[in-house]
Amino acid sequence: MKKKAIACVIGAVFSGQLYAAQMSVAQAEIEPVVVTADRNAQTLDKAAPNVSVIGRKTLNQASAQNLDDIVMYESGVSVPSDNNRRGHAGINIRGIDGNRILMMVDGVRIPESYAGGGSNGAISGRDMVESDTLKQVDIVKGPYSALYGSDALGGVVNMVTLSPSDFVDAGKRGHFGLKHGYRSRDRSHGVTATVAGFHENAEGLLMLTRRQGHETENMGSDTSYSTARTATNPQKNNAYNILAKGNIGNERHRLETLYEQYYHANDTVLANGLGSQSHGPVTIATSESNARDRIRRQRIEAGYRYAGEGRLKEANLTAYQQKLRTEDDAVDASITRMGARQLGNSTRYSDYGFNQTIRGLNGRGVWEFDGAVKQTVVAGAEYKHTETARPRDSLTVDNLTGAVSKVYAGSTYPNKTFPDSKRKTFSVYAQDSLTFGNGIVLTPALRYEKDKLNTSTDQAYLNANPSGTATRFSDSAFTPSLRLSVPMGEQFTGFATYSQGFRTPPFDSATMAFTNTTYGYAVIPNAKLKSERSNSFELGMKFKNERARAQVTAFYNRYRNFINRTEIGTSTVGRRPIIQYQYQNLDHVKTYGAEASAAYKFLPGWQVSGSIAWMRGEQQDGKPLDSAYPLNGVLGLDYTQEKWGVGTKLRWSKKHSRVSSDTVFQAPGYGVWDVGAWYKPFKNLEIGANIYNVGNKKYWQHADVVGMSRTSVMDLYTESGRNFAATVQLKF
Repeated sequence: MKKKAIACVIGAVFSGQLYAAQMSVAQAEIEPVVVTADRNAQTLDKAAPNVSVIGRKTLNQASAQNLDDIVMYESGVSVPSDNNRRGHAGINIRGIDGNRILMMVDGVRIPESYAGGGSNGAISGRDMVESDTLKQVDIVKGPYSALYGSDALGGVVNMVTLSPSDFVDAGKRGHFGLKHGYRSRDRSHGVTATVAGFHENAEGLLMLTRRQGHETENMGSDTSYSTARTATNPQKNNAYNILAKGNIGNERHRLETLYEQYYHANDTVLANGLGSQSHGPVTIATSESNARDRIRRQRIEAGYRYAGEGRLKEANLTAYQQKLRTEDDAVDASITRMGARQLGNSTRYSDYGFNQTIRGLNGRGVWEFDGAVKQTVVAGAEYKHTETARPRDSLTVDNLTGAVSKVYAGSTYPNKTFPDSKRKTFSVYAQDSLTFGNGIVLTPALRYEKDKLNTSTDQAYLNANPSGTATRFSDSAFTPSLRLSVPMGEQFTGFATYSQGFRTPPFDSATMAFTNTTYGYAVIPNAKLKSERSNSFELGMKFKNERARAQVTAFYNRYRNFINRTEIGTSTVGRRPIIQYQYQNLDHVKTYGAEASAAYKFLPGWQVSGSIAWMRGEQQDGKPLDSAYPLNGVLGLDYTQEKWGVGTKLRWSKKHSRVSSDTVFQAPGYGVWDVGAWYKPFKNLEIGANIYNVGNKKYWQHADVVGMSRTSVMDLYTESGRNFAATVQLKF
């Protein structure tokens, strides 16, 4: 680490999360409860510094509508996005993203993303949870395979939805709420209706959300329908969400059920793809390009929960099924030429999909043992069965003759870029938190996981990979972790953590096969991929008194057999050079850095806060890891009274100057100022308003342009200029 960077991090006294709008003073005093870090409920002040909670108050201040909004004020966490069509891909934590980040909703894994060969967006992303239904979002930064398995190589994000008990109890047996929100950046409206009821032996909750909007505006000024366009593509979108929860029982025994249905639709005019584009000797003039994208996610759960007073404090058993069905369809009309010779004049209708079904059963128990050394044991087991498919079909119609073809760009349709797969995963884990008389807490944990992937080939896959055969992959691992918490007086607590990570090759990397002769590239299968593994070290400290809180943490992660797409050479197809790519294991990738946060209440109702994050990432050849974020942070000031409040935040980042090549775009530094206010004139009415990017600053988020080469249309990837949001909530 450079001394200047270390001084910048340690010298920061800025916290991660404001005590945000739409919360009373009394509510703000409640310490958030986080369950993700240890699979056992504990207050945030007892969790390690690499654990953070984004509460409902912060989600309100961000006027959260999507995944990017949710982490807007979380330093060191970002969301790679494609606002020109596909939306938000997933979460980047400390430079690691994609399916290396375990994303869950209520402790259940959400479907994986599919990047389709690599981009900062994703053909099928993971922005598929309605933000209005969230109570909080727990984030664990860094590998956490000991408790959560191979998906948690880079971190864990658990989105916790609201429950009946958040609205009703014995003192209030019924609740009705209605919320309307507007966001100017995409001219969107959202309405959420909430109904909850309470009975001595039963509770129920129903939340219905409907959203409609348009493209997210950026700072690009070229609105032409051509490849020179820098404004976002015209788009209409709509979405709905249903969340229903019910439980019946008593204080000891409860049966719980859940149903969730999420749907999102984007209809996009791909204006920036119109006009002429050259690919080697081939020129394509596109006159029409329209996309139709759909996401459908359904989750069903049924479970039993026990709460006891003996040594067994808590136990639960849950069966679940989650289905994802996505469509990424398009219609393109174009004329293809090679020099002066016309090769084709056609309209192509593509019908693509990505489907994943996850069925699982998990159980967990929490035991407490008193004695000279108090022990809290968390142990459990999980089985999940995952089926994944990528069906693709295409029909090309000759505009001159009417002839129909199932061949396009050298590929025969229908085809599949990877074979259908079935993955079976079984795991058991245990963690023992030992609390000594002097307050020291030592927490060892160990997980065993067995993973088996089987693929099946059909004619569609053979159309893409004629020599392809059914493959199998099987691996297992023990992943330990060890955490030490040492009190240093009444106000300071030190933390040290060691953990191992493990991730088997995903459904597509080893078997992906794809060729596009028009654009001159191909992806080659690699059946020899190995599982990724990591070692992680974390050292930190927390401080807390009546008026202030602060924390600092430093981390070092080393990854082995890191899977990445690599250019392996060039082949010739029809006298045309075709660049070949393949997913391969890299020997080593390492990341390291430091994060700090603090908050201080200096007068009644006033609080200043902020956070800062710094990191470095290196590939095996010593080149910088492009996905490692530049120095960034958040500064904030809030004033809160019982019935109203105001707040402001400054989001900032240094220039992303450490890139793997001189041709890679270096996102400039920026400072973006947001302000907001809320007012509660009556008990049942709340009004909120926020202005974002008050200075109308043109800026790029690092995660959106990772690894991109500099082009003349970089403004296409800019964020929104000045925009505002307004909400009205009624509660009875």
